[in-house]
Amino acid sequence: MTPLLSQIVRLTKNILLRVEDSERRPSLQFFAGKQKPFVFPSGIALSWWYTADTFQAIESVSLLVIEDSSEFRNCDLESVSDAVTTTLQEICLDNKIFDGDAVFLCRNRTLFDCRVVPVPQFAASIQGEIESNLRQRIGHRCVLYAVPRFQVPSFSLDNDSVRLIKRDDEVAWNQLVEKGYRFSGWTPLRPQIGNDGDRTFSPPGHFECVLVAEEYGTSDGVRFSGALKFRTLAAILFAIASESAARPFFKAMSYPYEFLIQFPHRLSKEAQITRKDCDPVMPFYVTDIPLSSKDVALIQDWYASSSRCSGSDRSRIEKSTHFFNRGMNSGDIEAYINYFVSLDAMFGERGSVEKSILQGLQELNLPSVLIEKASWLFELRNEIVHGGSRFISEWSKFRRYRQHFQTQPADDVRLLAQTVLLRAPYLFSS
Repeated sequence: MTPLLSQIVRLTKNILLRVEDSERRPSLQFFAGKQKPFVFPSGIALSWWYTADTFQAIESVSLLVIEDSSEFRNCDLESVSDAVTTTLQEICLDNKIFDGDAVFLCRNRTLFDCRVVPVPQFAASIQGEIESNLRQRIGHRCVLYAVPRFQVPSFSLDNDSVRLIKRDDEVAWNQLVEKGYRFSGWTPLRPQIGNDGDRTFSPPGHFECVLVAEEYGTSDGVRFSGALKFRTLAAILFAIASESAARPFFKAMSYPYEFLIQFPHRLSKEAQITRKDCDPVMPFYVTDIPLSSKDVALIQDWYASSSRCSGSDRSRIEKSTHFFNRGMNSGDIEAYINYFVSLDAMFGERGSVEKSILQGLQELNLPSVLIEKASWLFELRNEIVHGGSRFISEWSKFRRYRQHFQTQPADDVRLLAQTVLLRAPYLFSS
């Protein structure tokens, strides 16, 4: 049997139909069989008890369901776990799989003991029912995140599954509408549902563009995967803009947007529009940040180069951009550590982190002064990680660093991580 089928067997062995110490065990009371939505549940009431291993077994089954099929890769663990337990409640009286009388009358100790077919067929039938149940909960969804300050022409990436739409670009927005999503009148120029002025589905303030991801999965799973893609895009937008900027971009005191909204596709069974915010993806900057069509071409080329990398190198790039974005959205030593983790994710090797990062910087043909700074910055990283310094200026070599390089360590680690982020895909893909 496959690992998934084995874990299904393990789970049914850890669902108890009768116990002696019922008051001391976790239990579940429910009505068996499929229940109609929005109707008070009815039918045969049953009680089950769990062992110390039941919850771990449910999690193992759920993780394997997600891992074993690309269809379910954007399903969140909680939704899959609920589908697993709900499925067993619905089919426990199905005489093709279980002896329904034995389950109802609690003739056997465990749910597994009530099976009426051979074990492999028994486990495969339950797997099929779980997957069928889960398909009722997933669908195509469009996820949007509002971004202030960035003045960028509309463009698309990754075979149009990720895109940026300028707020007043009605042509680009209508192209998304034509794909069949239920926006119910919501547009970037008029971000609200209906005509009653309800601001529930509106960003907290003015914005210049929206980041868009098209995903397939459960609501929470799509929210998670969409936010990951937005972090990558936000990191590259900022890095490209910073490379050509005459001066640094400073963050404002205004709190960054957390606004995230999902729209279902018209073919999806679940038709609900959902606003469920996420951690900030883009800081709120003091000034507008313009990017030209030439900059957009550089972004598209970066994505194309990343797509040509091997699977392991793409994973490095994705994790590096993630932590770079985390650095953008934090400050002081938290930002410093995140930027350094971005470098580590791109080039680091366990047991020789400094050596592997320096080697990677040399392969990128970076200016010698940046490589020299990297050695100093790694020492500061160690000071912070191991509790030697509580903040950057407490580092014993802080004054020496500033006098020697005439720059700030916090600025340099960001510049170093940003340079690596923009150049590494071209090195890996070649």
